[in-house]
Amino acid sequence: MTKRPWDMARITAALAQPHSAMTLFAHVREGLRNEVGCGLMTASLYDLETMRTRRVYSDNVAAYAVGNFKRLDRNRFYETVVGTGRPFATTSIEQIAEVFFDWEHIKTLGFGSNMNLPALANGKVIGTVNLLEKTGHYTEDRVARAMTWQPLVTLCFLLLLAGDPETENFLGRQPSSLAITEGVDEVVARNI
Repeated sequence: MTKRPWDMARITAALAQPHSAMTLFAHVREGLRNEVGCGLMTASLYDLETMRTRRVYSDNVAAYAVGNFKRLDRNRFYETVVGTGRPFATTSIEQIAEVFFDWEHIKTLGFGSNMNLPALANGKVIGTVNLLEKTGHYTEDRVARAMTWQPLVTLCFLLLLAGDPETENFLGRQPSSLAITEGVDEVVARNI
């Protein structure tokens, strides 16, 4: 069995508190920084119906503010992350420029490698944690190590959709349209 890098006692304590999603995103940030390296981390909730994402977490709000919508383009990134549920990683600014319209901004921040770690629930991508680091950084080995954090990443997004008291409707739609009601035990997460 693979050793999990996160602290279960810390997660349990966070879940018992208000604003647990944001607390856990910060835990993910700390863990990914220690395990694989991370110069900047954001998290984006996906709205596949409207082909856009919304930033729900940022460790550098001056560079990437929370709340902004970003269009979701059908490209190699989309096919990898949304199409297959796999992480997407690059090691150069040229690779970033092929798929992200804000590549120049990324370059001015001093980054040249990225990784997008998908959150999966009921067989669908519901969001990604987005990491930036120096050129050449996100190698296959680092991506594999980051994937050990995927269950906790998914939990963060499910908490947002479940209606953390601090959050409203992150996607700008009626709450009833955000319900996740599939599953044998009829697990329900709502943004109410």
